[in-house]
This record gives sequence, C-alpha cells and structure tokens, in this order.
Amino acid sequence: MDALSEILKSIKMRYTAVGTLRLSHPWGLNFKIEGIPTAIGVIEGEPCWLRLPGHARIRLGVGDMALVRGAYQLLCEPDARPQDMVSAWIAQGLPAFSADREPEGPVYFRWGGGGVETRLLGLSFGLANGQLNPLIMSLPPCIVLRGDSNRLPWMRPAIEFLLSENTGQGGYTATARLLAELIFVSMVRSHLLSESKGGRGWLRGLADPRIAKALVAIHREPGAEWTVGSLAGEAGMSRTSFAARFAELVEATPIDYLTQWRMHLAAERIGESRSNLKQLAFELGYASDAAFRGAFKRHHGVAPSRYFHAPDSLDAEPSCRRAS
Repeated sequence: MDALSEILKSIKMRYTAVGTLRLSHPWGLNFKIEGIPTAIGVIEGEPCWLRLPGHARIRLGVGDMALVRGAYQLLCEPDARPQDMVSAWIAQGLPAFSADREPEGPVYFRWGGGGVETRLLGLSFGLANGQLNPLIMSLPPCIVLRGDSNRLPWMRPAIEFLLSENTGQGGYTATARLLAELIFVSMVRSHLLSESKGGRGWLRGLADPRIAKALVAIHREPGAEWTVGSLAGEAGMSRTSFAARFAELVEATPIDYLTQWRMHLAAERIGESRSNLKQLAFELGYASDAAFRGAFKRHHGVAPSRYFHAPDSLDAEPSCRRAS
C-alpha cells in the first residue's frame, strides 16, 4: 500500500451530520465550532462568502465546497453582519445536536430576510481523537475544492443523494455516513496531493520517497522495536543521513514521531473501549504497562484511566495557521 493510503487509513469517524440550509438575502451566520471539521457546499442560487478569523474572505459559488476547521462565518455579502448560528437554530425549533447520537436524516434549516436564495449542503464530521491525529493537525484551517476543477467527478451524485428528501427508505443513514466520510477523506486527499511538496511536517516527508518508506513502516507496524537505525534501513539510507533528513522534513526526530503516532493510537483505542493496558502496551511496543502509562501521561497530560472517562476534553482545536 502506498504511503498516502496508509496515512489516510488513520481517519476514523465517530459520527456525521448532514444539513440543508436555505438562506434568503440578507443573511449572515456565525458558527462558533471548535474541534469539529465542517464541509460547506453551495448547491444552487447566489454565491456566498466564507470568513475565517485572520484570513481573507473566500467566495463560494455553485459547485464549490470548503472544508473548515474551527470557527467561521457564512455571509451573503462580504460585509454582511452575521447572527449567532446557535440562536438562529433555536429560533427554528430544531433539535439540539448531540455528539452521542447520530441524526437519522438531514436537518433542514431556513433563515434570512426573504430575498434571493442560496442553498447550501452542510456536513459535520465527528472524528475519533481528530486533534491528536498528525494528519488532521497538519491541515490548514480551510481547504476549498472548486466545482470547475473536475478533481472529484463523482461528488455531485453523492451530494444529490445526501440532499434526498426521501430519507424514509431503509439504509439512508448508513449510506449517508459512508458518503460523507468519502467526501471528507477525498477532500483531504486532494489537498495532500496538490500541496505535498510545499507542505510542512510529515506531509513534506511523504513527498520524499525514502522518508515516506519510514513513515509507512511506522504507521503499518507501530509496535515494532523501531530504532533510528532500523528505520534508516527501511528508507535505504545511512543512520546519520536519515536522522537529519527526517528531522528536516517532518520537524520531529524519528523516535519522537513514532511516540506521537503510538500515543494517537493508544488514545483512540482507550477511547473506544476499556482496553487491557498490558495488551495495549505490548501491541504498541512497550516492554511493560508501567512504561506505557508513563509515556501516555507525558504525552497527554493524564493517566490512561482518566483519559478513558473523558477523551473529548483533550480533543481541543489548536490555533489555526494560514494555508501555504
């Protein structure tokens, strides 16, 4: 399996939510969302503007889709005044969103002053330990896929299904979740393929064929007894040259990156179920559960037993950075 596929396999969805927004001019909405990636696509009608803190406004027309991390605003015009989305949501009498319960079908939201309309598709993605995943953490605050780029020709039929009003038929929720996950992974993949040479962190490492081999080895066998020397062997490089090149591209030493990936997997497995720590320690390459507990606490700030009870409390949104 190629390096990028190995990395993309690390994306795990806990839930997805689908919404249709019909917004009539004038309108503006402020989304104070932290830690939950959201995709916004313009389906029909007038264009709109996406504004992120500290970034220039982005025009979205029919067929365009944006993947956003963190807070953002959607506006009918560049200088429109937004209203709080939560207040507008409550005013519509819509049910409160719960991360513990996946919606049975799309949510329909209408808002605005009664003028010309913009119809949007909204997708929210609940990722398992998303902000502990090196892939998610390396993404820019916004990824835009233009409708005329033809990068994902299957996107339109998928969106039409997600917007389907005939949700009473069996299997809609399961199919919608898979399609939403496909859209998310495909947008991330499209971004990585277009930005790999100019990216940062492990993304730059993937662009180097030799360093990519070491990254794949770490992701494929995180519990192996890796050393700088053995990883250099995977890359076909001398130990010294490999260590220097890896640190230059990935912005971490090989062992630091290995630990980071192991701790991501540990948090994911502990969050899913009450795993046997001794077995988990062995699977992730630790000689004892005491060594594993110590590494986990140093990395996450809490013991594994405490993390199990409240993994989401550590899943906070990091500061956004400007896309390269």
